Amino acid sequence: MIKHIHLILTIFILSLISTSSYAHHLIVRNAWIPEAPPVTSVMAAFMSIENSSKRDIEIISISSRDFDRIEMHLSKEDNGIARMIPQATLTIPANGKLTLEHGSYHLMLYKPRRPLKDGDTSELVIKLDSGDSFKVEFTIEKSAMQMDHSKHQH
Repeated sequence: MIKHIHLILTIFILSLISTSSYAHHLIVRNAWIPEAPPVTSVMAAFMSIENSSKRDIEIISISSRDFDRIEMHLSKEDNGIARMIPQATLTIPANGKLTLEHGSYHLMLYKPRRPLKDGDTSELVIKLDSGDSFKVEFTIEKSAMQMDHSKHQH
């Protein structure tokens, strides 16, 4: 009887280990935040996330010690009116990519807790639906729209 319980527990633990860790399937590239005036209360962040797993992975929250709160948004034009629609989650498709960019999905960073200028970095913590979380270093960039972001691979 004890052998059976031990076997069942071992199988259960192995199944948790093999299905719960998805962060290692993700590659973040081009993580950047456009520099904003020091008095600004809201900033934006952009990146590309590649998912090499065979299942969709959802981002359920993002936080940082540098901001009071971070929200996930989608910019969408509806009947000629641009809207920012808050998103409860962001999905990185199986064997696919999610790109956060101007005019699409992006992050809104509220109430910076310190001045962030060109060349600085800010660490964001991304929490997944699997319970995993991982840190991504974002670079603050002046004239970010005109720069080549391929140099920022994480």
